[in-house]
Amino acid sequence: MNLLACAISDVQAALLPVAAALLLEEMTYGGLVRLLLAPRTDTEKPKGPKNANGGEKCSH
Repeated sequence: MNLLACAISDVQAALLPVAAALLLEEMTYGGLVRLLLAPRTDTEKPKGPKNANGGEKCSH
């Protein structure tokens, strides 16, 4: 039983740095990839047709 507990402890000690590295990678590179590949949205209001004075025409 002591051998099994020792083996589990060794496996946990080996997996902890791997899990921490994967978490760090996902938080940094994963977020950067989502930011870089996100579709661009146009936040500017679309401009309507102009009237004779150069202003926008009324919609009604």
